[in-house]
Amino acid sequence: MQLFFPMIAVLPGVLTGVLSVVAAAVIAFAVIVLISSYYRFQHIVQKAEDTQPEEMGVSTSDVLRVQLARYFTECARRGTSFSLSLIHVNDASVEVRLGSPFVESIKKAARHDDITCAYDGQTAALITEAEPDDAESILTRITHGIVEHCPEISGELLRVGIASYPGHGLSGNDLLHVAREALENTDLEQPIFMPEIIDVVEEDDEAGAEETETSASEEAATEDDAADAEEQRSNKWMERRKSAMLDDLTGVLKPSAVSSYMQRMMNDLRHKKKKAALFCIGVNNIDHIARIHGEEVVDDVLVGISKTLQDNVRAADLIGRHEKYAFLILAQVSLEGAEVIGKRISTLIQQGEIVSGAKKLKTTISLGVAAHPEHGRNLHLLYVAGQKVLDYNRENDIRAYAVYDPKIHDSMSAKPMKNIKSVRS
Repeated sequence: MQLFFPMIAVLPGVLTGVLSVVAAAVIAFAVIVLISSYYRFQHIVQKAEDTQPEEMGVSTSDVLRVQLARYFTECARRGTSFSLSLIHVNDASVEVRLGSPFVESIKKAARHDDITCAYDGQTAALITEAEPDDAESILTRITHGIVEHCPEISGELLRVGIASYPGHGLSGNDLLHVAREALENTDLEQPIFMPEIIDVVEEDDEAGAEETETSASEEAATEDDAADAEEQRSNKWMERRKSAMLDDLTGVLKPSAVSSYMQRMMNDLRHKKKKAALFCIGVNNIDHIARIHGEEVVDDVLVGISKTLQDNVRAADLIGRHEKYAFLILAQVSLEGAEVIGKRISTLIQQGEIVSGAKKLKTTISLGVAAHPEHGRNLHLLYVAGQKVLDYNRENDIRAYAVYDPKIHDSMSAKPMKNIKSVRS
């Protein structure tokens, strides 16, 4: 017993010493991991332009991730933008690999500081410092350069999907997601596509700043848990982005979001050889209602009309606000079906009442219908036709629906919509 108590007294000191050794080992291991990750990052950066990924023991996605990390860090510090473009060649015989004629032609057409790397067997990735407004024109020039430097590739085979930082996302996953979606929406009529940027109000500005300022070594050291965290951040950002697409008052697409969503749906319907119709809808008597009853009542009228529209088209159809007192609907429907919908909507609004406080109001709409393929092969052409009908109805006080007829409605001047690109067949 006399020996037992001294041993107990010694145990805390022994345990403390063991824990200290373990803690020191853990810290040392973490430091080694960070240092090795940093040097691995630098190694990839230095060798990426002239060494195949497999020769460095990494994948093409590792190279792209590291290059994106560089741009995130540098552009976040400078407060500038950059674009990530996926350049796809629709020819399985064309090799997309570092040093291949296709990739080299992109490098020759791009600027010296731009980064080109392989993405997959038929797609290259290009990272270029550029403002969103310049991205499409830059990629147009680059695709022309590809054809010039690599004559075996036809320009008709090239498709480009573009994502812009920070407008389309704050992480590599965000940008790749947007760029892939953009690429899927390209076709022969619109070979280069960049979705419209919708302003998203961040819930936590400090968290966003911290994310964009992530150091290169941390980006390169990403493991499974970090990837999961990034995916969660990306999903939250995409949810906020989706919410930002909707108009707070009416619950339909904002005017600024109409183009990107309807372009995407129109491309999909055309590829599937489905019929479609665009409804251009103007609300009548709004100026009179505002003058007599005030803007709050006008808001209630717009909400009521929006609800009627939503209740009388399918969930898959798209409704968006347009101008101040107008709506657009893109529906998968034949011309005959569009006439039925147009007549039903016009009648319901004309016969219905909209409640605003203690008031019950009536109004009407003017509605122009243009159909695919009868009146146009793309969204822009349908919009021009449908808007001519709407303008004609307004000018002639026709408070009902009408289908585009060039003999009647081409007397009206075209009224291109700014955020529906002027893409013509």
